[in-house]
Amino acid sequence: MQRTRRIVNGAMATGFLALVGVTAATTAVHLRLTASHPAADEVLPGAPDTVRLWFSEAPERSLSAIGIEGAQGRIELGDVEATDDPTSIKAQVKGELPPGDYGVTWRAAGLDGHVVRGSYEFTVAVDRPNR
Repeated sequence: MQRTRRIVNGAMATGFLALVGVTAATTAVHLRLTASHPAADEVLPGAPDTVRLWFSEAPERSLSAIGIEGAQGRIELGDVEATDDPTSIKAQVKGELPPGDYGVTWRAAGLDGHVVRGSYEFTVAVDRPNR
């Protein structure tokens, strides 16, 4: 009886560990943001003309979106475009970005089709006249 219980407990533990391993492996394969311009928490001396995002794998452009919002509301951006790097996408900034804090939101999907979302903030510095 004792031996049977140990065998059953061992089999259950092995099954649980296998399930955890499969879950971790599945989670690890989803696309993730690896870099951005502007970078998270970056203070820029002037407004950027594009927002560019790099991912751990090539994003599906048709499932990707980039947005910027500031104190004055949503900033107009161009369509999401491919870049010279297959792991990167970008969008042109068409609206005004006066000095202030901005939030970037993004959505993308990788080869597995799983859509991931994220956000970060950056700042356009206040212009200071030279003395």
